[in-house]
Amino acid sequence: MANFTHLPTIPPPPPPLFSLYAGDLHHHVTERDLYSLFSLIGPLHNIHLFRHPFSHKSLCYAFIHFYFPHYAAVALNSLNHIELRGKPIRLMWVQRDPVLRKVGIGNLFVKNLDSSVNDAELQEVFGVFGVISSCKIARDGDGVSKGFGFVQFCSEDSASCALSALNGSVLHGKILTVAKFLKKSERKEPRFTNVYVKNLDKDFTVSSLREKFSEYGKITSAVIMNDAEGKSRGFGFVNFESHESAMKAVDGLNGAEIGTKKWFVGKAMTKSQRAEFLRRSHVKHKPNVSTLIVRNLASFVTENDLKQVFGAFGNVTFVKVSYRNGVSSGMACICFSKPEEARKAIAFLNGCFYNGRYMSVSLAWHKEEQAKHLQTLLALRYKPPFAYKVPDLQKLEEKKVRKEVLANKESSCDCDVDGFVLVDKPASNSEWDV
Repeated sequence: MANFTHLPTIPPPPPPLFSLYAGDLHHHVTERDLYSLFSLIGPLHNIHLFRHPFSHKSLCYAFIHFYFPHYAAVALNSLNHIELRGKPIRLMWVQRDPVLRKVGIGNLFVKNLDSSVNDAELQEVFGVFGVISSCKIARDGDGVSKGFGFVQFCSEDSASCALSALNGSVLHGKILTVAKFLKKSERKEPRFTNVYVKNLDKDFTVSSLREKFSEYGKITSAVIMNDAEGKSRGFGFVNFESHESAMKAVDGLNGAEIGTKKWFVGKAMTKSQRAEFLRRSHVKHKPNVSTLIVRNLASFVTENDLKQVFGAFGNVTFVKVSYRNGVSSGMACICFSKPEEARKAIAFLNGCFYNGRYMSVSLAWHKEEQAKHLQTLLALRYKPPFAYKVPDLQKLEEKKVRKEVLANKESSCDCDVDGFVLVDKPASNSEWDV
């Protein structure tokens, strides 16, 4: 009887998946919510809601994978901007090529929007000029419109047509301003005429303020803010007739010592603009202090214990253990005076066994930097799972072929039995022997 080698058949390739990106999700939205909504359209392969790797909190965006392109297209057209847990979701096709995401083809910036305009209405207005890949209105933490948004077309020609037709048009009683979206590095410095000045002496008068700033150009108004008793609060505003004069005043008087104090002179900003400016300044100009985050600590580890351990690598300026309801959460924040000391502590203590646990020591990220880093990392790492189960080759090899079938086959035959390819094994003195 001929001997046969059993080779498993090659599994079929996985079927292609048609994926949608669901963004701007409410932080309480779960996979079950998304499945209940999108499964009404058609069969789903799976849903992947991206979460923080440590806290497991939702990052407010997900990938929806369909088996068939028709159902994905229907979901995009019918469920885009629909409210889920009280917040509209934004759908678009998944673009896995990072180059195409960063180029920003057909991306427009729309401002002076009325607060009643929502994402769906904005897309309806611009959708007349071509296929829109993404449409979004910027909102604050309370969900109130900031008065501007972004519309991205699939082609540059459609964006150009929308720009020429809708720039200067009226929507809900407001004149729209539509322009080509520019990155922060490409934007020009905004023009201003109103100047803010602080650190004024208590006896400094409005007439003296006018006299000092009039050296740089024509002034339309000047004011010093007073408290309820009529005393100066130490700051004021000066409005120039031209932007150039305001710039000269900022360059000439900012940091100048006038009276007993050193003045701060800069562009006047609203409260929200000031908060955004301080946030960006914090990210761009970080102090020369390195901060570490320590995780997986034992519940009884105190701040003094950590200061003693980390103090061996440099000057520790701050130690704080996080507590919840009086119980340690296993995390701590540690600040060094020099970045070199922090890097040395990470090299020696990360993964170190301390009080029954392996510590995780890493550099602290700014909140927004961490969110961007995690989104990029998860998007690059994530790959949809196969739509089928890979056969267990070991079980296939161990499976016995029925003797009745083998007995009826000739010594040189090729056949397929129960998923195996049967090949005649050569004789022992063949050139195939090793």
